[in-house]
Amino acid sequence: MKSIDRSISVSTTIALITNAGGRCSFNTDTEYCNKILSDGRVNLGERAHIVGVNGPRANEHCNSSKNDYSNLIWLCRDHHKIIDHPSNLNIYTVSELHKMKSRHEARVKSGRYPFYGTEQSMHDYGVLSCIFHFIDIHKLYSSVSSFPVIDLHFFDVFEMCCIFKRDNPDSLPLKDPIFNQVFRRFHSSLVKLYLHLIENEAKEDYKNFTYTYNDSLGIGRRLVYEYLSSVERLTSLIERRFPQIMVQDLFDPGF
Repeated sequence: MKSIDRSISVSTTIALITNAGGRCSFNTDTEYCNKILSDGRVNLGERAHIVGVNGPRANEHCNSSKNDYSNLIWLCRDHHKIIDHPSNLNIYTVSELHKMKSRHEARVKSGRYPFYGTEQSMHDYGVLSCIFHFIDIHKLYSSVSSFPVIDLHFFDVFEMCCIFKRDNPDSLPLKDPIFNQVFRRFHSSLVKLYLHLIENEAKEDYKNFTYTYNDSLGIGRRLVYEYLSSVERLTSLIERRFPQIMVQDLFDPGF
């Protein structure tokens, strides 16, 4: 089966939130939402596809990549569900959603809807949202907490972080100094633990997708403790600042 690309770039996410003024874009001739979704510290919006990747309106014509800015609209969770509900597809057509987006962005640009949020917070939200679209944030801790048994997910985390930094060289460092410090500590402890593990022999359990290490010197346990501490700080900060990341969907390769 051909894989489905659901990846939305950091720059696209930032532009989408910024042009929507940090607010839900839902509006019609008789009603509008205008809910504040981004206030500089918390982002609760969702990137909704106008022409779906493989869901609502997926068979409609799309003039660009389905993950491009022109095919996305920034909505609150409730209105994302409403426009994609099967009973509403004849109401919220591709044409109507493009008009909806244009009307909302025009109002933001004109100053009728004040912008909520900062460029700094939009950047950091976009970066972290994209990273944890491909990495299960809820497994960061559990993948190593049973050390000397290590879940293979830990190695996936390392590889995905490397790929993200390679493909998005301008996205890091994060703009917020506190967030950047916490994320750098997380990444540093991740790298140190990874390098230690690959230099040591381990017994692989193919059935449970784990490795078991011999840590007679206790070095691995110390590095695991540092990593887990950094994960706790990072996830706690994300939960306070950008709680939507904690519940966002993970990338589905479509296998």
